[in-house]
Amino acid sequence: MGSQTEMNLVAAMRAEYQRGEKLLWIGVCVKAVIYLTTLATVTWNNRMADSLFLVLACVGQVFLFVSRVSMEGYVVVGERLRRLAMLQDGTGRDPTSFELADLPERTWDVPGNSVPNQYYSSKLPKGSKRLVDITAECAFFSSKIARAAWTVSLVVSVAASGVLLLSLILVAVLGTSQSRLELVAKCSLICITFWMTENLIDAALRYRSLANRCESILQECFRLLNELSPSIEDAYIALHEYDAAVAGAPPLPSRVYRRRNEGLTRIWQEARLRHETD
Repeated sequence: MGSQTEMNLVAAMRAEYQRGEKLLWIGVCVKAVIYLTTLATVTWNNRMADSLFLVLACVGQVFLFVSRVSMEGYVVVGERLRRLAMLQDGTGRDPTSFELADLPERTWDVPGNSVPNQYYSSKLPKGSKRLVDITAECAFFSSKIARAAWTVSLVVSVAASGVLLLSLILVAVLGTSQSRLELVAKCSLICITFWMTENLIDAALRYRSLANRCESILQECFRLLNELSPSIEDAYIALHEYDAAVAGAPPLPSRVYRRRNEGLTRIWQEARLRHETD
């Protein structure tokens, strides 16, 4: 396996994450539609519309479940590809024929020239120390992007939950002129939508957990980089910790990455330079 396989691994990894993120944003759009229709029912007194919106909300939840399962499937394959690419770039370990055969066929349909010639910025020779270095780089970028995603997700989810709770109170207080069936339909729709916003809060908390764990992994990687030659076991442990952290979070938003990539790259280079001179 040469550098072409390495580039194909990185390109396929990014393609899988992009597919998973696409489903994530489709789910966000569906949630937004359900959310807006729920708010519309609070002020629109129409029994047929209330019943229709309730059915659409239930169908939307089924779609969200299916899309979430599909998204997780893409993310799992992306994580497998990322680990293989990091091992190949860091230690020179080529994927085995069994590992390649276990990958979906679609992973090799991505052109290898869709990624930079050098995806990781480490200048160290292949070995355990280089693996620690690229693990530290990945942990740094993941922590910063996850921190931004946590902040945005938290603000949106808290605001959406607050508006829904206010809507539920308004329906309970001002809905005396409506029939019991209309009240039940509206309250059920609001409760379903509120449960949906709880998923946003859960995603925000998982982004925060990823950011915190990546910051801890980064510190451990810096400690290992201070050693003359860290053991391959310690390098694998750091990589495993990073794998476990990323596996517990939704896909990181690529829009945040593209917007902050230049600044984060400069900060990372300066941090590595200071670390080397200390």
